[in-house]
Amino acid sequence: MNRKLSKKIKKKSIEFLLDWLKTMLIESEAKKLSIKNYKNYLPQETHVFANGRLLVSSFTPRWFQNKIKNVLKRKSIDKITYNDII
Repeated sequence: MNRKLSKKIKKKSIEFLLDWLKTMLIESEAKKLSIKNYKNYLPQETHVFANGRLLVSSFTPRWFQNKIKNVLKRKSIDKITYNDII
């Protein structure tokens, strides 16, 4: 994967993460949410140890990146929506 595509994937994953976080927060808190402070709303642990394996936690930026990469096999990066991931 080239650098341009990986940057687009990372940017898209943060957009999807913000969309997901806004659905979980009340309206007043959702209005305060931005790209600069979204990490304050996420847990510090990004991985989970389960069944003898280290796995990426659900609904983290890395989890969204992996989901986007799976959808990229069928669609282009510009046409991927939040509903394709979830």
